[in-house]
Amino acid sequence: MSTQGTTPGARLPEKGLGLALEILEQVARHDEGSTAADIARAVGAPRATVYRIVNSLVRDEYLVRRADFSGFLLGARVLELAAVVDAHRRPAHAPVVEQLRRETGEAVHLFGFHSAGLTILDEDARHPLSDPATLLGDPTRSAIGHLWLLGHPDRDAPRAPRWRARPSAEDLRAIAGAYTVRGYTEQVAMLSPDRGCLAVPVHNEHSEAIGALTLSTSISRLSVAARHVHALRAGADALAGLEPLRGW
Repeated sequence: MSTQGTTPGARLPEKGLGLALEILEQVARHDEGSTAADIARAVGAPRATVYRIVNSLVRDEYLVRRADFSGFLLGARVLELAAVVDAHRRPAHAPVVEQLRRETGEAVHLFGFHSAGLTILDEDARHPLSDPATLLGDPTRSAIGHLWLLGHPDRDAPRAPRWRARPSAEDLRAIAGAYTVRGYTEQVAMLSPDRGCLAVPVHNEHSEAIGALTLSTSISRLSVAARHVHALRAGADALAGLEPLRGW
């Protein structure tokens, strides 16, 4: 970030900082750019004052002029600050989950496991969960719930969760048998009549299941989507190594 050509005396006086922030906010609200006249009307300041502050912000790279000189856009220094803030706010798992969504083209969700059940850590905004209440209340109705049951042999202990539905011994045998054959869990049309889901576990260093990555798609594509199980497993391995995830 260069500020060549500026001098200490050319910087904004302290009393102009509040107006400068208002100007930046107005420009940020318009992706196509804002003219100085538009900004002056929006902030209710004299046009000459706005021109002076806008020129100062351009000089210090907080704003940039459009190529056709029709207005102003956010400059490099604001974008760099936004990137720093975003990097601090983004959870550690975000790059892994986002890459899986791009790679598979399907809905990918991330869940955490705890002694009382499931936690939704990252829901795919493009394809929201169809029935989260049932998913979180009945472990037999979802691929994620199946993984939770497999990973919690003490589910009948006093501290086990109080699911709205309790799995039968027959349910548990069927879930375990299918997982042994496939190496992942699957549900078809149990949460939504036209969708199914695949799930792989995320393990900690003790090989305990601490969460799950799931891929949801239409029933007609479910068998084809199984080709992405390898990518889901690779993603689960990457997530297991992230320090912030060990507290699930």
